[in-house]
Amino acid sequence: MAELADAQDSGSCGSNTVWVQVPFSAPRSTRKSAFLLYMIELRHFLQKFDNFFFYKKTLAVFWRQRYNQIMVKTVLLDLDDTIFDFKACEKNALSAALTRCGLPFSAADIEDYSKINDSMWKLLEKGEIKREELRTRRFELFLSRYDKSFDAAAFADLYMQMLSETDVLIDGARELLEHLSAHYALYAVTNGYFQTQMGRIRHADIGKYFKEIFISQVAGAPKPQKKFFDYCVARIPGFSLETTVLIGDSPTSDISGGNEYGIFTIRYNPGRLENPPDKLPQREVYSLSELPELLRFL
Repeated sequence: MAELADAQDSGSCGSNTVWVQVPFSAPRSTRKSAFLLYMIELRHFLQKFDNFFFYKKTLAVFWRQRYNQIMVKTVLLDLDDTIFDFKACEKNALSAALTRCGLPFSAADIEDYSKINDSMWKLLEKGEIKREELRTRRFELFLSRYDKSFDAAAFADLYMQMLSETDVLIDGARELLEHLSAHYALYAVTNGYFQTQMGRIRHADIGKYFKEIFISQVAGAPKPQKKFFDYCVARIPGFSLETTVLIGDSPTSDISGGNEYGIFTIRYNPGRLENPPDKLPQREVYSLSELPELLRFL
């Protein structure tokens, strides 16, 4: 029986370790000591494997931070103004709601509402207003231009019904979804109301591309808040920051939220707008068609 009888360097199983033959005829105490030494060296040997995996992970994090490179397995994808043409959806829904109420409107009115709505969502992202307040307050502000008095809550219900039935996609969005769903674990991450987001997803028939759809109303917090990402991460099997990317158009919700959480961020920026200095993405694309190649060589 071959056992470890002596080790000059008990910290490693290397050139300083002496291996000898311990016969069965040796005293029991000798064989027991040899066996214990063998077990100590085996423990040190296995610890090297633990260190190997630790250093491998550390190297991956360093490589990602130093060279902004990542092996992508999971994609978190924003919907509004990344997959859906939200401005077109918004215009169609508001026009239909105003027409239903017999109210005149112009392109300038639609633009005014869009600005009001954007400002309300920015406040929600910062946690300065509640979702219930956003739902009606934007229409209180917008409808004040008309002489007649309107129930802002009722108009909000009508608008959201109309919005849930719009499904205008950005050019190339469906092709992108087909590619991403075939090569990665794809999840939707969207700020919005469950009713409207799911309605639009059903109308556009794009739900089949996602493993799961995370909506801020259900999560209990909007992007960029940590609570939203905690909610998503807890529901993604085998989630790893080192293999995940977030793709979205908004510096304040998508890029800021992803960066703060430690997720690799890619901004979809077709208008080539300036990135805020404190909300810089790791990568940027100007058309959806650029994303498959970018993800392949990250």
